[in-house]
Amino acid sequence: MTELLNQKYRDQLVTWIGKPCHFRLLYKISRDGCSATTFHQKCDSQGATVTVLYNTNNTIYGGYLSQSWKSNSAYINDPNAFLFRLQYNGSSNPLKFPISQPTYAGFGVEGYGPSFGAGSDMITFTGTINSSGKYFSLNGSVNSIGSYYSLNGQNSTSITNNNLQVTDLEVYQVLDRPDPKKTKFKMAESSLLDKPWRKFPEFNAETANKLKEELVDYGPDSETGVTAANILLIGQIGAGKSSFFNSVNSIFRGKITSKARSGSFEHSLTTVYRKYNVKDHNSGQTLKIRLCDTRGLEEDFAIDSQEISHILDGNIPDRYQFNPSAPFTTETFGFIRNPHLGDRIHCVAFVVDGSTIDVIPEKILKQMKAMQSRMNQRNIPQVAYLTKLDKVCPMVEEDAGHMFHSSAVREAVDKIADVMGLPRGFVLPIKNYESETILDQNIDILILKALKQTADFADDYMEEQVEKMAAENGQGRKEKE
Repeated sequence: MTELLNQKYRDQLVTWIGKPCHFRLLYKISRDGCSATTFHQKCDSQGATVTVLYNTNNTIYGGYLSQSWKSNSAYINDPNAFLFRLQYNGSSNPLKFPISQPTYAGFGVEGYGPSFGAGSDMITFTGTINSSGKYFSLNGSVNSIGSYYSLNGQNSTSITNNNLQVTDLEVYQVLDRPDPKKTKFKMAESSLLDKPWRKFPEFNAETANKLKEELVDYGPDSETGVTAANILLIGQIGAGKSSFFNSVNSIFRGKITSKARSGSFEHSLTTVYRKYNVKDHNSGQTLKIRLCDTRGLEEDFAIDSQEISHILDGNIPDRYQFNPSAPFTTETFGFIRNPHLGDRIHCVAFVVDGSTIDVIPEKILKQMKAMQSRMNQRNIPQVAYLTKLDKVCPMVEEDAGHMFHSSAVREAVDKIADVMGLPRGFVLPIKNYESETILDQNIDILILKALKQTADFADDYMEEQVEKMAAENGQGRKEKE
């Protein structure tokens, strides 16, 4: 039987959920019968779910829980829950209504169908409901919608038509990672170009060794007084921010390592601001590049804008423990009051999942734009590390050396350059070490080249700051004379 939730609305739900995912139909009342018992048999303990109702006004609405449905007569605590409207009276009009009291996000009761809020916001039905032939007259309630969810000026009528006569109700399981059907389709569209779309060094041992030597020998100009370039890594959770540091560290250690916590989790694994050093195992030298790791971007947990400013300006010390309820301020213990040029951030690398560019949540994009504004005010250069491109191009999955011959990778680079307002040459496609157990020369070359280019941009910033300080000092002397 046909699934009613179309691709446009699936993409909208993915954006609201805030991470790559796809949907698998668990329960459908026109197929399985409208029974609370059947609902719980099919949907309990299945993890995150989306419940979608289609009423006779041609309105589509429902709710999302990131926690499992249960039959234990208890409330379901879920800070990520939300209600939604996708369509109203036949017209596409998506709206999201976030949870305001997470303790009462859902209600798991054996005799009830999907129930949101403390049994008041949206009760779909109880017991068993028979079809009239054209629709099901559900015996639940939406009259008190808004008790535990924020409606932002909407009400039961404008969300649901106050109508529980539905042609169908579907419950979908939410599965992590993008829809494999969509991914395969995108991958099928990818092709290898005869000529590379960007000039790049040859993928061979000579290039790999040369890039490693250049990075080991790298150091900021002595006139800057800076001992190491500080590169700040920023990205949405799961994009590969901490994995990038681990990949760099692995290359210079000569084996796969995992010093920074990484992986695909619901919330950021990075809770401490770190300035990571990288040591070359062969020479014993520590690179004069520090990779600075901060919290991952989350849709519902925006990083404090002033906190970002303090990071850029060098006010926050290494190993500072982030506290979402108390952002870093000038009064926080450890605040560096008079940072030197060497304390500041010299270049920012946004780490972006190349396989999910089309579904980056709007709230994440707004956070990134706000950060870019603060960086631009300080003339701090920015690049984008585009990761997970093996998921959009099978040839890159097979061999990372195909990166600059892939039409799909070129398209991804163009898209993120437009979204972020960066020159295309500042978008650097890479592949982190994730599932690999041994090093790969072509993966190394992509990462090393991206890091070298970022260090070059950091040099440009430091030189500009030295010139600026020299000009200001000269002006100060003139005024004294």
